[in-house]
Amino acid sequence: MEHKKLPEFSSWNVEIERVEPRLVAITQPLSNYCEEYRSLRTHILHKTQRRGLKTIVVASTGANEGKSVTALNLSWLLAQTDGVSALLIDSDLRNPSLTDYLGIETDRGLSDILAEKATLKDSIIRLQPAGLHLLPGGDARSDVAELISGPKFREILREARDMFDYVIVDAPPLAIFTDATVLINHADGALFVVGAGKPKYSAIDRVLEQLPRDRMLGVVLNNSKDELKESQYPYGYYYKKRTEG
Repeated sequence: MEHKKLPEFSSWNVEIERVEPRLVAITQPLSNYCEEYRSLRTHILHKTQRRGLKTIVVASTGANEGKSVTALNLSWLLAQTDGVSALLIDSDLRNPSLTDYLGIETDRGLSDILAEKATLKDSIIRLQPAGLHLLPGGDARSDVAELISGPKFREILREARDMFDYVIVDAPPLAIFTDATVLINHADGALFVVGAGKPKYSAIDRVLEQLPRDRMLGVVLNNSKDELKESQYPYGYYYKKRTEG
């Protein structure tokens, strides 16, 4: 993959002591937990490079299933891959949380760009030492579905795709809001995170039936020691990820 020349962005040095402990790519890079995420990264790299995919939505059925933690760990490791540039977008604008997980503070983000109060280049932060780029959510908003469905967000994604090798989008919960379904329709692929013991399989099936199967890159079973068998779901690939706590 040809490495692109990126613009100069504001930089923020992430301090381990301020980071959410479940961000093991930062807090425990030599742990078995982080190795699980490296396996996920390898799967994503192989599948996306083979199919020429660049924008990936990370979604879940409900809240508190580990979606944002998965998006952050995966993106941090993608950015550490030689020759790969990655941008992580916090699109859960009703409850933007990625800056809180990272222990950083920003004064603008996606909601400001959508409101035409800021530009993409001025809102992106380069996180050190990994080199991951982050577009924070900015101020919380209630009119998210209308904003995400509009041409401005499609323009933001096109601009981001032109800059970066990978654009990872942290989406709102699918079963609660329509925003994530709209995001997946804008993206090349989607990764679905399921928290063990959280939603019932029937609820997951109802959500998955609404999604385009050709864009599904896999399902992450989060915080479980038991692997799903392929016969339990129609998507063919399942990745078991163990997390702390």
